[in-house]
Amino acid sequence: MLSKIHPFISKNKGIGFMLLSSLCFAMMSAMAQRMSKFFPSVELVLFRNAVGLPFLILSLWQKPALQTGGKLGFLIFRGLLGAFTLYCLFYALEHLGLSLTNTYGQAFPLFIAIFTFIWIPTESLKSKQVLFLLMGFMGILLIFRPSADKHWQNHSVGLLYAMGTALGYMAIKEAQKYYDSRWVIFSFMAAGFTASCISLILGTWGNLPNSFWSGQWVSPQGTQYIEIIIMGLLALGVQSFTTQALRFEKTSIVGAVGNSAVLFSIIIEIILGHGLPDMIVMIGMALVIVGSYQISKK
Repeated sequence: MLSKIHPFISKNKGIGFMLLSSLCFAMMSAMAQRMSKFFPSVELVLFRNAVGLPFLILSLWQKPALQTGGKLGFLIFRGLLGAFTLYCLFYALEHLGLSLTNTYGQAFPLFIAIFTFIWIPTESLKSKQVLFLLMGFMGILLIFRPSADKHWQNHSVGLLYAMGTALGYMAIKEAQKYYDSRWVIFSFMAAGFTASCISLILGTWGNLPNSFWSGQWVSPQGTQYIEIIIMGLLALGVQSFTTQALRFEKTSIVGAVGNSAVLFSIIIEIILGHGLPDMIVMIGMALVIVGSYQISKK
């Protein structure tokens, strides 16, 4: 029996790592949503990056990167884009909840197809791709519909999160031609840390209200420090497991398995007593996932 199990595990390492990444992401998102009752979303962005940065800096110090470099401006752009996407993620978690936020996040293949079509003239959309694009966006409309119990501005942030994720994937693919993947991640985390510090300074000392861009500092108490560390470690796990998954499996398959984050999120919401989304939203979520999966297959 063991002789059969070992080859199976070795053959499906990439899928296993991506399942772990999706589970870590769902758990991190659940913790962030819970903590959003006590902290502004920009402070959660700070916590998320502050925990992981020391580990990344230590890794770069112990094993310096071997890279060609020469694209510092692009690396900075990648970092700023990643920071903006994090702002969208934590704001959406606070106002939309786990399953809806992660559904928007998994819509990124739809936007990658559109951005590729716009910016790379030689890339044309096949009739099947157009069909699945329409399916995915029909699902978004069902989730976004005016009768939903969430304000349309909050759904707009969810869409921006999906667009930012798509642009982030495209930027990572380009940046890794010139830089070690750890430096790409560092640019993302350092930009998020810096931006959230500025937002908290503006909110706290400038007396600005908690919003998408600003937040007033709230000091953690007691066991909240433990929760912050766990959330940061889970976020680090997401990046590490995703990187490993891409080493052993095709990008399209990794992206498809990543849809499991939505399933994990729904399960966690049920466990926490939040129940299932209504039927129309569930149908929309299913259309987004199927459309995104089919687009990622190309």
